[in-house]
Amino acid sequence: MKRILICLLGIGLLASCGPNREKQLKAIAEHEQQLSMLEMSTEDSEFHEMIDLYRTFAHDFPNDSLAPVYLMRAADASISVGLPEQAVQLLDSVITLYPGFEDMGGCWFLKGYAYETAEQFDQAREAYTYFVDNYPEHYLAPDTRKTLPYIGMTAEEMFEAIMNNAAQEQ
Repeated sequence: MKRILICLLGIGLLASCGPNREKQLKAIAEHEQQLSMLEMSTEDSEFHEMIDLYRTFAHDFPNDSLAPVYLMRAADASISVGLPEQAVQLLDSVITLYPGFEDMGGCWFLKGYAYETAEQFDQAREAYTYFVDNYPEHYLAPDTRKTLPYIGMTAEEMFEAIMNNAAQEQ
């Protein structure tokens, strides 16, 4: 009897020390609410804390349906705070670990945007091209297809290219 009680106590202690899904979900919800109510600069530590919460949840609960959602949100927030390379890594995790993720098209689009933000224009074009080729029905695909030729151009270069195309069509 004494051994059973000790085993149950040990199991209880181990369970209480491990990751708690509900606690993490509550912390995420609270931080999301704070961020939506406050106007913060992108340098604010709250964004970094939010990214950490998303990543920790995905790490602790990799089989949870929210894991790829939170990794994608962490990637989006990473772009916002000027960490597009981190965003690409997070998105690559979603692509690799969750091939059946319901918003894989959005993931590829965001990957293109992260590369574009990092001024890695060749990789941005590759990600955007993959996106429009594999997810043509996605609501962002038509606009992405139209803007692909202009990735990496300055506003002046883009204007000139548009004017040249218009002149050629006449």
